[in-house]
Amino acid sequence: MGKEFVDYYEVLEVSPNASIATIERVFRFLAKQYHPDLAGNRDQSGGDRKHFSKLVTAFETLRDPQQRAAYDREYQQVNQERAELVDAANAATDDCIERYKLLSLLYAQRRRDFKKPGIGLGTLETMVPYSEQTVAFHLWYFREKGWIGREESGQLSITAAGVDQIEAMNQEAVTSQLRLEHSPERITVMKSA
Repeated sequence: MGKEFVDYYEVLEVSPNASIATIERVFRFLAKQYHPDLAGNRDQSGGDRKHFSKLVTAFETLRDPQQRAAYDREYQQVNQERAELVDAANAATDDCIERYKLLSLLYAQRRRDFKKPGIGLGTLETMVPYSEQTVAFHLWYFREKGWIGREESGQLSITAAGVDQIEAMNQEAVTSQLRLEHSPERITVMKSA
């Protein structure tokens, strides 16, 4: 992997839309604060050699139009990757539903045919509208939790711990539904109907 990306706009405390004049003005201001020669001066609160070096590198990159254009392409790519990561994190609630559906399929198969409780990976992937990567992630999670195992045939099957998990998830859903049905607002609406 390459070197770690450094946000030069953040280092210089400027917007990515900042003009060259603004970048130069802010650089001069910050360079005075962090210049290594200030480290021994009691009247100044600066002198950070490492940060000063970052400032110089950021300034030299952003003041040159060609270097800045190349840096901006990398900057946009990194921000896109960060946005995708945030989107993926926001989808965590979808993961709960996906896990429930996958584990429910394995539960239903064990209940349907206790002697042949397994489902092949390929079959499982065709039964749900999720990507192979998504199914693989959830199956990894189930294995780590001890909720699934492999039959002698190589097929996947739910374990007793997996059955307990499905029942706990179902109990939670039933309890939530009962709370909704018996909430004061719902009772008032039902009486007035």
